[in-house]
Amino acid sequence: MGKNLIDLNEDERDCLQELMNIAYGEATAAISKIIDKFATLNIPVINTVTSEGLLKHLNEKIVENGNYFIANQLIHGNISGENLFIIDEKSSYNLTKEFGLEDDEIDDDEIKDVVLEITNIISSVTSGKLASLIDASISFSSPNIKRVTNIKEFNDGFDKSYENIIIISTELNFEDEHIKGELIILSKNESSEYLRESISQFLEDL
Repeated sequence: MGKNLIDLNEDERDCLQELMNIAYGEATAAISKIIDKFATLNIPVINTVTSEGLLKHLNEKIVENGNYFIANQLIHGNISGENLFIIDEKSSYNLTKEFGLEDDEIDDDEIKDVVLEITNIISSVTSGKLASLIDASISFSSPNIKRVTNIKEFNDGFDKSYENIIIISTELNFEDEHIKGELIILSKNESSEYLRESISQFLEDL
């Protein structure tokens, strides 16, 4: 771990993991209700990395599985940063079918519309719930999306100002429908510190 990375102690990391579990569970329930399917939820994984560490994480996924749609949504306020929703091509196609489209109706534009709608829900509900749990105030920009086949295509549009990133990643998994996606929450330096202090206060208030 680099010397500039924010350092969460074990209690703070466990607390953030539990809060994210609650927040992501609420988002997953919202999506499950929309497509009327059952989803499983993995325990969120917390990592602190630099922007280079994030690129390495994403590159390993892309090299292993090929094409991805990556949607991003900017967050403003006490926890400013960015949410990334990453979903592989097959999962995004299957997700689009759950919205009632037939095979001959599905193209990239239809897939992007569906992934953007899901991103808007999973990003805003998850971050909104986390913010409410720690009494933070946040707002959101509209999400954007791009198809990515290699890490350079992602890196060219990535905001390099993230020097101190808390990666909170968890997977949305509709096993029977073969749909699997990952949400990554990126927080900027000052917000990472705000988040750490808020979690510390949350623990003191228990």
